[in-house]
Amino acid sequence: MGKGFSASTIKSWFQYRCERKVRYELSSDVELAAIPIVKDVREKPWAILGNQFEERVVRRLSHESSVLKPSFGDDALSEVLTGAFLRGKRPEAYAAQMNLRPSGPASFLEGTGLYLNRNLADLIRRSPSATYPGRTELTIIDVKATRRATAFHKTQVAFYARVLQALLQEMKVSDTSISRTGEIWRIKDDGSASSDEWQVEAFALDPYIRLVDDFCANHLPEIAAKQVGVGVDRTFFHVYFKCEQCSFLEHCRSAIDDHNSPSTRDVSAVAGLTHEAKRSLQRLGVTSVGNLATAKGLAQAPGISWSLSRRAGLLINRAASLASGSILRTEEQNTYLMPPRIDAALIISVDHDPVDDRIAALGYRRIDHGVIQNEVIKVARSGDTRDEIAAIVDVLAALIADLTAIDTHNEAVDGDDDRSVYAHILFYEPSEVLNLQTAIGRHLEDERIRTGLLHLVRLFPPDDLVPEPEFRGVHHLPATAMRTVIEQLWALPVTVAYDLRQVSQAVFGRDDPRAYKPTPQFERPFSSLLSIDIVRDLRENGEVRTTFDDVRNDVADRLSALQALTNWTLEQNRQATTKGKALLRLSKRPFRFQATFDPLNAVDLDVLLACELLENRAGMLDALINLARPAQRRRDSGKCFANLYFRDAQKKGGKVFIQFDVPIESQSAELNAGEFGLILTDDDPDNRLNPALWPAFTCRIRPPSNSSLAQPGNLRLEMPRTIFEGPLFQSVLQRNARNNWFVDKAFFDVNTDRAARFLSYLAAGENR
Repeated sequence: MGKGFSASTIKSWFQYRCERKVRYELSSDVELAAIPIVKDVREKPWAILGNQFEERVVRRLSHESSVLKPSFGDDALSEVLTGAFLRGKRPEAYAAQMNLRPSGPASFLEGTGLYLNRNLADLIRRSPSATYPGRTELTIIDVKATRRATAFHKTQVAFYARVLQALLQEMKVSDTSISRTGEIWRIKDDGSASSDEWQVEAFALDPYIRLVDDFCANHLPEIAAKQVGVGVDRTFFHVYFKCEQCSFLEHCRSAIDDHNSPSTRDVSAVAGLTHEAKRSLQRLGVTSVGNLATAKGLAQAPGISWSLSRRAGLLINRAASLASGSILRTEEQNTYLMPPRIDAALIISVDHDPVDDRIAALGYRRIDHGVIQNEVIKVARSGDTRDEIAAIVDVLAALIADLTAIDTHNEAVDGDDDRSVYAHILFYEPSEVLNLQTAIGRHLEDERIRTGLLHLVRLFPPDDLVPEPEFRGVHHLPATAMRTVIEQLWALPVTVAYDLRQVSQAVFGRDDPRAYKPTPQFERPFSSLLSIDIVRDLRENGEVRTTFDDVRNDVADRLSALQALTNWTLEQNRQATTKGKALLRLSKRPFRFQATFDPLNAVDLDVLLACELLENRAGMLDALINLARPAQRRRDSGKCFANLYFRDAQKKGGKVFIQFDVPIESQSAELNAGEFGLILTDDDPDNRLNPALWPAFTCRIRPPSNSSLAQPGNLRLEMPRTIFEGPLFQSVLQRNARNNWFVDKAFFDVNTDRAARFLSYLAAGENR
């Protein structure tokens, strides 16, 4: 029997790339129930929001232009009205909810055994063709309650174009063509999901039509042929964080839940496993957590991908933790992402609403030696800009006030290490940092945000910091994402993801009050941040099922769990240090603001300079985070030539040409000739993690000569002679001799210094 599908199947594939989801969507509800396969048929809040946004947009469009809409009580245009609109027999410029399905088989599905279900396009615009005078052009428009049109949104429009083309051919409409540009009408950048205003995002259809054609011709028939029935399911599936929104999650989740034994628990349960890695494991017969936990020779197995071979040890470690239900140490000896001493922990929680693309909630807590000194939790009551600004200002003000107090204290006790305060900012998820940074960038027109921006710049040391001996060994990393630290150092018995709920419960126990144990409405399978369901329910329906106090309590619970995990990590480090195996190696000094800016007397040019410097510092911070990773991780990510052997060095004029032997493990590094910002070190963190010292180790990769091809086992560098003969590099050369050299990508920014000097010149002109 043939299987029907629609544009939603196309969107689903390009959004999730899940074979099982597509195959199930090709089946009827009756077929699924007979197997049985459980499907969550409840309408998702985000889907309801999308429908409501579309209704408001079409209603407004109807007032501004003419729109042909379905008759009252119908959800689609009739066949008669559709035909009349496409033939130009209707006066309206737009048609809404047009069913594009042709009555006969579509030519692009010929031989596949598949047929089309209803395909309702949100809007189609009819207008004179700009390319072919005298002809008419149809533009397909999809209305989306989002702020960013994604590739899977665009493939859905491309599929509509293919179906509309088949319909026009069937109707023998020859004077009308389909525009080669599609449109997504989305939420305005400065608007909200509750508005009826939209922003047009136009895009070229051709690249997405090619993707759709390839999928329909090559992948969809193969997926449709997968056998699914009572007691048999040949579909490939993989459970990961995106599955949270899938209607079939509970069905797939039953294969990874911890009620299964390690020998039957699907390998998807292992955190960090990708689709392709799972396919590779299946080809090797590794299908369960138990199989992976004992796959000791996996890294050397034939036919596996480079990525899987590099991560094999970590994945085996995590599988072993799941199989035994115990906490295990990873192969990483230590981390440079977190300091061993934190007197004042400044903990921040950031929840984001992906629909409005606004902050949903912000939490901040200062803890001194285990005692809460300050706490501010703000829940944005809407997606309105004013609510987001108010939340950011309140939380930033509390953070800056605490940092200012710490700075004042450390200035007063200058030199007394015992009385000094070591402060550090902590998030749990790396994404929280990015969401907060983006939110601040949206509101630089607000004076309070600009002042906060200047303070953020002052978290970093000044550019002209002289690398005197007392500054050696100091690493400038102002914040830590605890999830990354925990993932580096420990394998935990968690399923799919290292989210705060699972991690804290794995460390402390499910019933321990230190663990994050959300109430049922806040619990998510693979994340502990606020769900889109909670945020949208509050913003659309008010405090009916969930209150703002409920959200504040949940944020406070997460801050407490992060505080407990921070304390646990510091204690684990103290215990390891007594054995001479310190875990936390980020070296910091007592917190001090740098005094480059005076936020209280800032002018517009100061703000411009702060923006430029903050972008520079963000790039530097990304580089530092990468450089703080162990050499093996940096090597496996392609960002480091590791464990090089120093072959020889030749001095010619003002340059020194150095040749290294490259071990096979490092020959896939993605560092190329002519690349800026490379440093050559012995992997000493005091050199690698100190931006002030990077110029003393700068180098460049030489391109191969015209007479010879590049040899993967050979690396040729060039270095200015003044640097090679400088005291810092010479001391490393004498200490390290020939073995274990490392080439890393640091950070290079030629523009910031020029921009800073130009802005300073302008400021000086204003004062003249």
